[in-house]
Amino acid sequence: MRSLTSLLSTIGLLILVSCSSLPSRNEAGATASSGKRISQQPIPTMGTFAIDLPTTLKLAAGRNLELASAIERANRSAARKDRALLSIVPDLAVGASFARRNGLLQDIQGTPLRTTNVNQSLGLGNNIGVPGLGLDLSLSRAIYAPLATRQDYRAAQADTEARQNEVFAEAAVAYYELLRARAQLQLAREIEGAAGQLARSTRHFAEAGEGLDADAERAAATHLLRSGQTARAEANLIRRSTVLARLLHLPVSLTLIPTDRSVAASDLVNPDEPIARMVATALKFRPETRRLQAEVSAAAYRLQEEKVKPFLPKIAATYSDYRFAAGQGESIDDRGPRDEVTAMIYWKLEGLGFGNAAKAREKQSELKLAELREARLLDHIASEVAGYRADVHAQRTRLSIGSKAAGHAKKFYELTSARLEEAQGVPIEALDSIRTLAQARQAEVDAVIDYNIAQHRLLAALGNPVSP
Repeated sequence: MRSLTSLLSTIGLLILVSCSSLPSRNEAGATASSGKRISQQPIPTMGTFAIDLPTTLKLAAGRNLELASAIERANRSAARKDRALLSIVPDLAVGASFARRNGLLQDIQGTPLRTTNVNQSLGLGNNIGVPGLGLDLSLSRAIYAPLATRQDYRAAQADTEARQNEVFAEAAVAYYELLRARAQLQLAREIEGAAGQLARSTRHFAEAGEGLDADAERAAATHLLRSGQTARAEANLIRRSTVLARLLHLPVSLTLIPTDRSVAASDLVNPDEPIARMVATALKFRPETRRLQAEVSAAAYRLQEEKVKPFLPKIAATYSDYRFAAGQGESIDDRGPRDEVTAMIYWKLEGLGFGNAAKAREKQSELKLAELREARLLDHIASEVAGYRADVHAQRTRLSIGSKAAGHAKKFYELTSARLEEAQGVPIEALDSIRTLAQARQAEVDAVIDYNIAQHRLLAALGNPVSP
């Protein structure tokens, strides 16, 4: 019994030492210098890849496909803005034309004629069949389309910033979930090892007549169950690695291994700040507010365009300057320069004006919808900030609870070991104390990770404000 007590004490102390590396809340998690060093390494396609939080955020900024799509949408909006600004620039066509007329005609007196006419042109032109320079301009669109598309571009830029904030928060959460999975695997392996040692020891003492067969069978069953939990923890680590790899657009065949040996609580936002001030900060820094403001402005410009369209004219003009060749029959008798200029100004009422009124009502509704989206967004931001602030408060309370639970579990183990030394306990109590210690340690790790996740989500809800 003394040898069994020594063995259990050694196993428990190993777990206790391995679980005592949780740093204080004031220590920083991962350093930016280590992230820079890792990011400079080439990323393999298979095997393992060491990663920390700064590297995760850096890769998210450069490789996330959703963020890349948002950037391209902003580029597309910029191109549309430029195209709207160029609507007042005339179109240019350069080339040549050929026309041939063969058959029956008549002169001014009505005398029928059979002839073949051929003409050719080369240069600039804008008549039918003739290349050239032309302008077909709606003044209402020329005035308001650039204003509206400029607001569309502002909205697309703000949407890119908003997506970046979301990607950073998602990447941070995925990284901390990877840390949690690694901690679960480490604890599962330690408990499996302790259960295996206890199973072998209880079997040995049962065969020697110093212990009960029931204890040996229970210890063997517990060891097998712990082996299954270790396998499940290994699968969970791979699953969390693939989730982070997807966010970072890395090969799923690559297993991501966090470099942080311990998990420290990160204080990114002070949750004790008044809720009204935090909401005001979010409304100021959240890109979504700028996006909706730009969408409202764009809808207002498009409504104004429909209102003034019937009163502003359309302008059409063409200019042609080319050499013209013509002749009768199969021959081309003469060639010479030729230029043509046409100009037109007109007003157009779509559907006798009722069509214009219907379009104006449509744009009025679109403006109202944009304003309602903006109002809903403001309510959503306030609710989101309040919710994440409350979550941070709750997780901060769990920090002390997890630490206290680990202390009680340690005391439980020490008392159990003392009972065994005095031959007052049973071997299976040692496994219970080790399991309780591991569960308390996992609860402590979960509290820190959940606190960090809540901090990152609250920071994203505030719009990632930069301190002056």
